[in-house]
Amino acid sequence: MAEEVPATNEDLPCPDSSTKAVVSRGYSISQSATSADALNTLEGGTFRDKVSSTWKAASMGGSVFDGFLLAASQEVGQSILTLANVFSQTGFIGGILLELIFATLALYTNYLLVSMHAQHRHNLKETGDTKHHDPYHIVSYHEIMESLVGKWLKNFSVTVVFFALIGLSTVQIIATASNCYILNDSVSKRTWSLIWGGLFSLIAFVPTFRHYRILSMIGILTTTYTAWFMTITSAIEGPKEDVIYDAPVSVEGFFNGFVQLLFVYGGHTSNIEVADVMNNPATYDKSYFWSYIYVFTLTMPNAVAVYHTYGQEARYNANAFALFPRSTARDIGIIMMSFHQAVAFGLFAGPLFHMFEKLVHIHDKPFWFRAIARLPLCGFMLFLAVAFPFFGAVNSILGAFTTSFGTYIIPCVGYNLAFKSSEGMVKKPFMNLTWMKYFNWAVALFVIAGGVGFGGYTSIKNFIRQLDQFDYFAECYQCS
Repeated sequence: MAEEVPATNEDLPCPDSSTKAVVSRGYSISQSATSADALNTLEGGTFRDKVSSTWKAASMGGSVFDGFLLAASQEVGQSILTLANVFSQTGFIGGILLELIFATLALYTNYLLVSMHAQHRHNLKETGDTKHHDPYHIVSYHEIMESLVGKWLKNFSVTVVFFALIGLSTVQIIATASNCYILNDSVSKRTWSLIWGGLFSLIAFVPTFRHYRILSMIGILTTTYTAWFMTITSAIEGPKEDVIYDAPVSVEGFFNGFVQLLFVYGGHTSNIEVADVMNNPATYDKSYFWSYIYVFTLTMPNAVAVYHTYGQEARYNANAFALFPRSTARDIGIIMMSFHQAVAFGLFAGPLFHMFEKLVHIHDKPFWFRAIARLPLCGFMLFLAVAFPFFGAVNSILGAFTTSFGTYIIPCVGYNLAFKSSEGMVKKPFMNLTWMKYFNWAVALFVIAGGVGFGGYTSIKNFIRQLDQFDYFAECYQCS
């Protein structure tokens, strides 16, 4: 696969407090062709050139809308299949309030990360750092923490990000195998994992998130169909005569649901790589806001409607597909979710690819070389999925100890330590910085207590309880 080194952009001026934040940066290979370049090529050239240019114009982008597509695809996916189960542990009121709280806090902490990213990129330019003009450099989460806070937070962040992304990527394979087993139980879950894990590995040949426009559209369409299929079907069917709404039945169950809802909005460990390839990374918080609104139209009606129809039964079915009778519409939903999980796998594995390439110093090599080098990493995640099919129990622990930190705690603490005053900030705070810092400390303490403390305790307890059920390399884990 041929690859061009992008032309260098003129640096954009750093704004003062009265202008919109604009961040200058290199695009890495993501700007090897822009939509405008592609459209210009359509005026001349061979038929092959025109087809290639049309494809690039359609499939590549870094606008606010492209950021929305990526954020929405990342936020909602397999989680919509677990929301009814979560509500069966927290109850209607608890589930609705917790979803509102965690979604809003995730929106806020994404704003903090985007502000820190904007400052980091500006600092690279001002100090003449070669990374700013390096056409192959994509900023990672931990690099921002090192630049603005210190090496200690970088080391902690890279550990959190690594385990969070490994967990999020691996669980996509396991979840897809589980979904497809519901569709066709004549094929074992292990075989489904091998099939889909192999297919998911092809995502290694997508250079950066700037090339995800079509994939993210697929991601949104598939989850939209699945969410509304469940909502409408549940509303039409209505609750059974003997339906029971008894949640929450225990403190432990409530906090198990607490952690699962916290995990739903926990994709921030890959947000920096998404923001870095946008036309203006400082506007990614706008993209995330619109995705926040859209995702609510899918998740809240889905969770309420399905739990309202099935009640207590949802507590014993972690995958909501198992609640619905076999039908063409349901089977289409399962197939669509499988395609979405392929996209989600790429969204969570993408930052791992970039981290790995920088670790082994191949990030500036031709793309075909880097794409092949990514395949062993995909193979490792497939190995984890096959070896540990009970990864859901492990993932709840990772959610408590990685998502809590990567999505909520580190952004709040990092922002407070990075900015002593608003003077010199590229992206000015939307309110008094002192009050923001107080709020940040409060959010960090809330998540430490609820997510890491009580949530971590219930996750570990649940993990220990299931130890005797674990079966390594199981052909069909929990199929009976």
